[in-house]
Amino acid sequence: MNDLKMPLVSIITPSFNQADFIEETIESVRMQDYPYIEHIVVDGGSTDGTQEILKKYSDSGDRFRYISEPDRGQSDAINKGLKMAKGEIIGWLNSDDTYFPGAVSKAVNALKEHREWAMVYGNAYYIDENSKNMHSYLVQPYDRQALFQFCIICQPAAFVRKNIFETVGGVDETLDFCMDYDLWMRISKDYSIGYIPDYLANSRLHSACKSVVHIVDKGFPEIIKSSIKHYGTVANDWLCNYLEHHSQIGLFWYVNLFKKYEILGTSPKVSDMNRYSDLWVPPNYRISIQSGLQNPPAILLIKGRNHILDKMSATVSINNNDLQNYTIPKREFVIEIPIHSNVPNTVVEIVSNKHVVPSKLGISSDSRSLSFLVDEVIPLSAEEYKFYKEFQKGPSYASAWIQKNRNPIPVL
Repeated sequence: MNDLKMPLVSIITPSFNQADFIEETIESVRMQDYPYIEHIVVDGGSTDGTQEILKKYSDSGDRFRYISEPDRGQSDAINKGLKMAKGEIIGWLNSDDTYFPGAVSKAVNALKEHREWAMVYGNAYYIDENSKNMHSYLVQPYDRQALFQFCIICQPAAFVRKNIFETVGGVDETLDFCMDYDLWMRISKDYSIGYIPDYLANSRLHSACKSVVHIVDKGFPEIIKSSIKHYGTVANDWLCNYLEHHSQIGLFWYVNLFKKYEILGTSPKVSDMNRYSDLWVPPNYRISIQSGLQNPPAILLIKGRNHILDKMSATVSINNNDLQNYTIPKREFVIEIPIHSNVPNTVVEIVSNKHVVPSKLGISSDSRSLSFLVDEVIPLSAEEYKFYKEFQKGPSYASAWIQKNRNPIPVL
């Protein structure tokens, strides 16, 4: 099928219930002028008519193959396709994306000319559900520092040598959103990456695609996790981009995320408390906080609800000292408790002046003494509290504070 001078290119398309778009994807591969292509569609058992579309192309011989069976998601499907692939060069084209005419030829020619390149990528457009151009993807010529700051490589416009793809271990199946970005970072550690200034592909944005539906809840944590794994930290550009454009998920979501990955340094943590599993707390509510001496807790945030009792008061002590009085209104509330502690284990005790016993009131058989519900317990270091206060002013303030006060040093 192939001569020695012209490498076989394997295009892998992971697919699941994309009947509205997959035929256009397949046709964009079939229309390529490069003669040595095999297109492998790995379908996860679609039930929307996708399989009927795939059967239409099953008589294409070596140019088109597909399987349809349950899988563990997109990353698993790509790795399945990689094992099936016979080509020397791998293209990864999702089932709602498309190639420009001549894309494969341009990629092959670039990789033949630059034997030192492990992969090559070009420019790309975002298109909508009607295949109308929306705007260009923010592609940049390759630089590892630039890749740290943003994903400058558009996945459908990238072509990877198969031996490199296999050497780095394929796609990370623990990731569901930024597995392409993670792959580029892994390849960039030990291999050269090339760029050509030609438009090679279209990446489709539509209401059901992951890039729209899960850009924040799954996308951002995976970007942070992968950046820390491969660079030791995450770029301020990523943090500020999400803060300014995706603030709707809320302040507490960002605070908890930043604490989880210690974006602002070692973070104090709750080590124990006597809150019940259904979020109610007793009249004598105790919280133990563990921290390092470099970033001790500065503030304890208590986010809760008081929907049964009238306004109540609570006395707070820190390590049996520093008595403070707080008002807990009959509604949702957030109280900020200053903590001045220079020991690794801090105990906060909150004693309420009111409580209810549901069984005595005939509400239920619950015989516990209950004061209020606590949804979130978040100890903050001084730096985390500064970020929290800036976000309260607005996401742009939080972004400006990050740029001014955080100085990440990546491992390049």
